[in-house]
Amino acid sequence: MTIANSATGGHGAPLPADLSAVRWLAHHVLPLERKDLVVAVPPPRLVSTHARSKGPVRDYALWWIGHPSPGSTFESRTWWRRQLPAAWVLRALTALGYDGLVYVDNDIIVGHVFFQQHGSALHGFSTAVHAGFEEGGYSVVMILDFVAYAAGTPGITAARVGTGQNNTTRRLLSRLRRHADGLGWRVDEDGWVTFSPAR
Repeated sequence: MTIANSATGGHGAPLPADLSAVRWLAHHVLPLERKDLVVAVPPPRLVSTHARSKGPVRDYALWWIGHPSPGSTFESRTWWRRQLPAAWVLRALTALGYDGLVYVDNDIIVGHVFFQQHGSALHGFSTAVHAGFEEGGYSVVMILDFVAYAAGTPGITAARVGTGQNNTTRRLLSRLRRHADGLGWRVDEDGWVTFSPAR
């Protein structure tokens, strides 16, 4: 049902439960002077692996599910979620390919990247960094983790990190583009990162 269970790291090694192996891309792409940031951001946790157990990741995901951005695509496509018991909502959404990376530091939520699988692609649709962390560049590391997660997931050939319309996304895509040849990827200005020519 979920896309997480068979995911692998950038070099084919199985991902641990906290997904710390996805940080290889941030280490590879970010300049040496930002290595402190790479270490400061906690490793992500995958929402789908916490869907059945109480804790900060599950509670956080349920809060966002219950409070979508008004008029958003997510709100309009998941109107039925309000009719389900809370215990079923998260499992129903992960069954539909929704998932996310949530960043927790000593039970304090740092932020998230939520995404949905569409065929062989992962579409990132929500990134947030919470108060106290938003000025440090955390979102760049988080989005790089998402791209690395997508690249290491069997059957996934591409990821979309937005439409390339905001400054953060444009800078991130530009940085990835400088490394694209070495990674064997194609990075387009419209937010697509393709790992395989089969998209």
